[in-house]
Amino acid sequence: MRNASVLLIFAKQPLAGQVKTRLTPDLTPCQAATLYAFSLRQTIAALSRDDDYDVVICYSGERSYFAERYPQCQLVCQGQGDLGQRLKRMFHHAIQCGWQRVCVVGTDSPDLPRERVLQAFKALEDNDFVVVPAEDGGYVLAGASDYYPTVFEQIDWSSERVLEQTRTRLVSCQLRYHLLPPWEDIDDVGSLRRYAQRHADNGCSRYALRCLQGNRNLK
Repeated sequence: MRNASVLLIFAKQPLAGQVKTRLTPDLTPCQAATLYAFSLRQTIAALSRDDDYDVVICYSGERSYFAERYPQCQLVCQGQGDLGQRLKRMFHHAIQCGWQRVCVVGTDSPDLPRERVLQAFKALEDNDFVVVPAEDGGYVLAGASDYYPTVFEQIDWSSERVLEQTRTRLVSCQLRYHLLPPWEDIDDVGSLRRYAQRHADNGCSRYALRCLQGNRNLK
């Protein structure tokens, strides 16, 4: 039976040179791709254990890569376009499928607490839109109770202005929105080091620390 809420996880196939590019040259392209694969697994494992919402992986790359590794999750191809166009497409798909509350996350915050996701869905009971800001000026989660495509327009994606511009769009659309406490993306060496210090006991952190300590021959 389908839940009223769905979590969309935006994910890429971890190909060298196409993921975590802001971590190079401190990491090699192969190391960055391996780190992304760790982060992807961690995100899906942590956020797909709840019966209160459904999980859909919105993938980019070969469907078979995700189908083989995450058979428990529904899969939908993101399609072409910039991030705003792909977000609009996936939110529209989710609303058309009948989900009443839709949240989206990426894989750059593998330690985002499941409780924060549940708080976001709860906030959508009284708001049109919800955001978990990122420390770098973007956001790690966005959610909506309906399809609001204009929220994702006129945004300078991958910049420190994403959250500010999104809030401007929300106000101009006269949407009720709620900001939850911020979280940190892993998108540069500094944030990667902080993540590794917070979670020194997991595989992702151990791999990251070995890479950052100078062993550039790891695969």
